[in-house]
Amino acid sequence: MGRDEFRSSTTERRAVERMFENAIRACADLARHVATHAFGFDGTTSKDAIRVLHREGVVDEATAETLVAAIGFRNVLAHEYGHVDDEEVFETLQTGLSVYETYSRQIAQWVTARS
Repeated sequence: MGRDEFRSSTTERRAVERMFENAIRACADLARHVATHAFGFDGTTSKDAIRVLHREGVVDEATAETLVAAIGFRNVLAHEYGHVDDEEVFETLQTGLSVYETYSRQIAQWVTARS
């Protein structure tokens, strides 16, 4: 789907926004779980949980930085529908999906190494 078609379709935009919300929430939830149970994290923010995973060598710096930014992006998507930048959503869809595979792989490698 091209940029113009994406921007003109409310249904497609909302579906992509929801997909991002769900993917980012899943990453954040997993980070909080791992950080809490493996590293004694007692903080309250998902961003801090991601930072713990980086500090402990579970995820690399680029992945951590991207996910911290993604959590901020999710907050905008979830709470500020009237202020969502459709261009940012489209660009993230085009270029920003690989972080989820990278994150999953890094978590899986950490789990495997602990077994």
